[in-house]
Amino acid sequence: MREKNKKIHARLSKIIGSAIKIAAAAAFVLTATLNMTLPVSAAKQINETVSLANARKNERGEGYFWDNINDTLTLNGLNIDTTDDYGLKLPDNATVVLVGNNKITASKVALLTTGTTIFKGSGTLTLTAGETGIMLADPSTLGKVSFLSGTYKISTPGDGISSDKVKLYISGGEFEINSGGYAIKAPSVELNNTKLTAKGAVYSADPLVINNAAVEITANRDEDALQTGKEFRLSNIKLVAGPDAASATEAEGAEYRGGAFVKTAATLKMRAYSIVFGGKVPAWVDYVAFGVAGLGVAATIAVPLLLKRRRYLKRLEQLNQTK
Repeated sequence: MREKNKKIHARLSKIIGSAIKIAAAAAFVLTATLNMTLPVSAAKQINETVSLANARKNERGEGYFWDNINDTLTLNGLNIDTTDDYGLKLPDNATVVLVGNNKITASKVALLTTGTTIFKGSGTLTLTAGETGIMLADPSTLGKVSFLSGTYKISTPGDGISSDKVKLYISGGEFEINSGGYAIKAPSVELNNTKLTAKGAVYSADPLVINNAAVEITANRDEDALQTGKEFRLSNIKLVAGPDAASATEAEGAEYRGGAFVKTAATLKMRAYSIVFGGKVPAWVDYVAFGVAGLGVAATIAVPLLLKRRRYLKRLEQLNQTK
């Protein structure tokens, strides 16, 4: 009898442990989702270059935190306004997470990457520079900079995003580039599932890829809005092009044949709204709902098991006392 009771006790403990883990996971999802919506307080203005290019430990400043172990820089209300040549310098293999509104102003280059870098987050990064908004630098040809999400606004009399050797992949987010030179210039440029509004041409030495992206580019009248050293690879878009917006016409088969103005519309539908609540409720609400539901399910399972375990222990104690 005692051996049987031990087996029942072990089985109940395992079930309760699993239920507690489910509840903890659901609580984590709910907390993380709610934290994404919390307001961000403004940080004090920084009047000099913030250089993390040679970071070897955690570094914290007004509006930023560098997690050295994970090579992650979180920008949370960053405000750099400097007469120095550079605003922010990043190390190789960095991940930048945007939270809230962030601004960088510098006399030459607002943001300098020095190798492979990933940008993501739900925040905004506004860059104002005397020469180049974002400069992608790497002594080798191995560098790769990826933008996965976030909102980026760049203003400069020179190039918006410029690279000699680093490849550029934009796979999400929104970009507004107002440049006097190229809006984007890199050895390789891919625009996927993004929104780009630019004054200034886009140039890729390798094939220029535009896939399911909403792009509107206005270049100088004597140059083409899209330029490549090889070929255009355009897919999942409707494209209109011409010498200017007023005379642009739809291109058959989304084939670009030149023109200072280009506008595309993405033709693949990406889910941006809730499938649970419908309407214009944002998709992230689904995660909150799933988290709350998970908590409810966990509570429904855990509470009866806890009560049952209490009754079982009490009964076990009574049996032991009768022996």
